[in-house]
Amino acid sequence: MGFSYLDTGAMYRAAALLLSREGIPFEDPNLAASIVRRHSIDMDGVRVFLDGEDVSGLIRTPEIAEAASRISSGAPLRRVMVSLQRSFGEKHDTVAEGRDMGTVVFPDADLKVYVVADVAIRVVRRWLELKRKGDKPDFDALLRSQLIRDRRDRDRKDSPLRMAPGAVMLDSTLMTIREQTDEVIRLFRERVG
Repeated sequence: MGFSYLDTGAMYRAAALLLSREGIPFEDPNLAASIVRRHSIDMDGVRVFLDGEDVSGLIRTPEIAEAASRISSGAPLRRVMVSLQRSFGEKHDTVAEGRDMGTVVFPDADLKVYVVADVAIRVVRRWLELKRKGDKPDFDALLRSQLIRDRRDRDRKDSPLRMAPGAVMLDSTLMTIREQTDEVIRLFRERVG
């Protein structure tokens, strides 16, 4: 459909990689925001760039995922990231993925879809993704991590996970990727034309 894809989770992962490389403690949100503000995080729809370096593969580890979840709850860093995300959206017709897209980043979006799935199914999907990459993921560790991330996202003070006003809920638990895609396109055409 000609839209650019904005994977905001990947942007937070790039920020986590940057902070990890710089030795910055994740618990200091003001320092984290200050460091991230001095660097470039960009996307081309598929790849993620940190200061021009393609870090797409480097950010897809369980350690970086956990670090991204930890830093994403800091309000100063969230403000920096929201600014980057909105800037991306101003330049492109955008499909954005992230836990606060419809509530904070793009509250006036033409279509907001709140995608849910059973936590066990989400962990199985992640486990299979890591297996395909040749990793040897620990299912129990992935489940514990997902439950912690979900709780952290729901309970954070700044931009907590919640359904946006006007959003359509899509339960993807028993849906294939194709079925999910088809449903979102159908909703878009129904809503926008």
